[in-house]
Amino acid sequence: MTDEYERQKATRQQKAREWQPGEPLPDIAYTEEEDALWETVTAKLGSLHAEVACANYRRAAEAVVLHRHRVPQLAEVSPVLTGLTGFHLRPAEGTVPVKEFLGAFADGGFHATQYLRRPDSPYHSPEPDVLHELVGHAVMLGDPVFADLYRSFGEAARRITTPQALRDLVHVFWFTIETGVVYEAGRPRVCGAALLSSVAEMESLDKVELRPFDTADIVAQDFDDTDCMPVLFAAESVDHMVAEVRRFLTRL
Repeated sequence: MTDEYERQKATRQQKAREWQPGEPLPDIAYTEEEDALWETVTAKLGSLHAEVACANYRRAAEAVVLHRHRVPQLAEVSPVLTGLTGFHLRPAEGTVPVKEFLGAFADGGFHATQYLRRPDSPYHSPEPDVLHELVGHAVMLGDPVFADLYRSFGEAARRITTPQALRDLVHVFWFTIETGVVYEAGRPRVCGAALLSSVAEMESLDKVELRPFDTADIVAQDFDDTDCMPVLFAAESVDHMVAEVRRFLTRL
């Protein structure tokens, strides 16, 4: 099983590596087993989103409609995002260098992997897979407020020049776009792609230490992106989060 998984992953990574801008996005032949895993996980995620996802995400999910019974192709989702917010998807071989990954947002580009998580770990993936990219990031990119925030991170990534500034930017991005939490009607709601694409993360939300959203505290907080988060930062609202992040970005 492990050998077959690695073989399929390598094939998809090669397609991403060979892709050139202007070419059609690579089409991936997902297996019946992968389609079944996608269906099982997204069904569980959908029920959790109804309970704990922020309102911006739920609205965006009505516009960025992902197939439930099979793994969607990037080529199906990318034009939808372009029509909604001007963003487009680009195939990624794997983890993209951080300055390149963030910087692409300034041009409305998002690097997305096309391999699916391991079948023995369906509810949490330690690496960005296509489920994380589409259920998490792509849906959020369909929301104008968050799409603009992605762009702001991209513009900041392109103008900063020091390793310390890049480190601080990554930390704020992680605790906002990847693992963001906001309060709505007095209850915590998730708005980060890493949380929205992980059953394990959302099911453990009531066990997480929620701290007030403060960018000075965020840049001082270390994190391990291979496991569920023990500490998250909750903003008073989406507007509060956006305002605080923009204030932080102007100081970089």
